[in-house]
Amino acid sequence: MVGAGIIGICSAYYLLQRGRQVTVIDRTGVAAGSSAGNSGLIVPSHSIPLASPGVITKSLRWLLDPSSPFYIKPRPSRELGSWLCRFLSAARRGHMERSAGILASLTLASAREYEELIPKEKIECHYLRRGMLALYTTQEGLAEGADEAELMRGHGIRSTNLEPQEVLEIEPSVAPGVKGGVLYESDSNLEPTELMRGLASRVVAMGGVIESGREVTSISTRGGRITGVTTAGAQYRPNEVVLAAGSWSTEIGRILGLRLPVQPAKGYSITITAEDLGWRPSVPIMAHEARAALAPMGDRIRMAGTLELAGMNMRIDRRRVGAIVSGIGRFLTVPDGMQIDNGQVWCGLRPCTPDGLPIIGRSGSHENLIIATGHAMIGMTLGPITGRLVSQLTSGDEPEMDVAPLAPGRFS
Repeated sequence: MVGAGIIGICSAYYLLQRGRQVTVIDRTGVAAGSSAGNSGLIVPSHSIPLASPGVITKSLRWLLDPSSPFYIKPRPSRELGSWLCRFLSAARRGHMERSAGILASLTLASAREYEELIPKEKIECHYLRRGMLALYTTQEGLAEGADEAELMRGHGIRSTNLEPQEVLEIEPSVAPGVKGGVLYESDSNLEPTELMRGLASRVVAMGGVIESGREVTSISTRGGRITGVTTAGAQYRPNEVVLAAGSWSTEIGRILGLRLPVQPAKGYSITITAEDLGWRPSVPIMAHEARAALAPMGDRIRMAGTLELAGMNMRIDRRRVGAIVSGIGRFLTVPDGMQIDNGQVWCGLRPCTPDGLPIIGRSGSHENLIIATGHAMIGMTLGPITGRLVSQLTSGDEPEMDVAPLAPGRFS
């Protein structure tokens, strides 16, 4: 298993349940990437792919604004150009509706798995199933939100449209300009680092091995099979390889001659306390037009947002941090001049495919390689179902869901 984020650790967990021997290697360690500082939202409501007709119109306004919710850093890159062409091709109504159905099936199955997994393994991660409140400050946004909710209800994701007064009854700290909201009842939230620590501990207790500081440097192949994986500190002779390294999957894939169209999309989060904010949210909140979230995590609160296509770049841009705070401030009560220090800010790279669907399936060129990446902003949501599908594929069983639309070969 290459990768110790939510996808890799969940895959290891379900493989161990099937009696397989598992070694997880990672260039840094458990939850060192996007599986740590994200908003901790488990969101079937987010089953509309990034590649959708509406995003194109907004993107034209946002793309070159460094403080916007969606930003592309201008740079010469053949891979980025190819990705953008595929993204624009996928951003059609028909593709969006088909993909939303696929994602809804995956996210609902994963949310049900969390309901069983967390209490079964006694993982303390502040897991709450109270739904998620989406807020809108414009009539255009409210209409868009109502359309999205209707589409999601058609795929079994329950929600209720709310008038401003009904929104205030759920969260009194909503700003006066909010036009309405949608309460998504299938959503939940948790503290991602604590979840990852709990899952990793279970993996080790079940007999799995997790090795940090193991960056893949070379991979040996023979006859269409991987025969060896070499890192800076060790060599491995695996029977099966699962590539679940998030945004780093593309670089590792290149060693094998694979061209995985996955772009790293930088996101930011800010972790504060209820004292900093002056109140505590009762449910996670999505500020729709700002594309930002605010979620309770035990005694802390996390703000998160933005999507920045800037390559493998982990530099923190304070303009984007400020845009998250000011964006949320249009929807909710935020203290004037609230100071955010560097220790409260995190950024991570989410692996995004151009068609908005994850890559889950066997490689067409290496028979003992399974690829599991490209989960974009819903990797935390899709961890358990991806892990189960990987374990079924590895064991040669018929997957419980149709993985053909997720196959790596769809980009060939």
